[in-house]
Amino acid sequence: MLQRTGPFDVVVALRLAAEAGTFAQIAEELAVVPSQVQLAVRRLAAANLLRPGARSTNARALHEFLSHGVRFAFPAPKGQLANGVPTAYSAPPLSAEVDALDVLVWPAPLHPAAVQGFSIAPLYRAAHTLIDRSPRTYQLLAVTDTLRLGDASMRLLATERMAQLLRVRA
Repeated sequence: MLQRTGPFDVVVALRLAAEAGTFAQIAEELAVVPSQVQLAVRRLAAANLLRPGARSTNARALHEFLSHGVRFAFPAPKGQLANGVPTAYSAPPLSAEVDALDVLVWPAPLHPAAVQGFSIAPLYRAAHTLIDRSPRTYQLLAVTDTLRLGDASMRLLATERMAQLLRVRA
């Protein structure tokens, strides 16, 4: 029996939305073992977030979940100041559109791209590596973090940007 979909599964769905790949390729990019990716794909299929019989995302369903459910399932309260990789509206593509006073980061003090900002818990432990390993997934996850936050105007902008990135009509 499969467990319910968890935060890592969202990352796998975003990675599958970015581009196709084998379990081994995806595992390498996400710094996990292939069996973790395989199980996530099975849970995503059971949750109807993948196309039937395929290993590609159901972009419309994924967009709906991200826009309306991810903030309730996996909220992202701001934490303490930390050095880390920019995320949410502090990262591309939203950083070009948002002039925010605060910076949000995934804690990663030793990463070359680290800046100081308010920490938020990433959806999985190695999220900060995506900036180097899978830039498209990094962008999708950063927009997802904006959707996990509480600000309604930021969520609206992130919903529109996610629709563009997933190529669905909002």
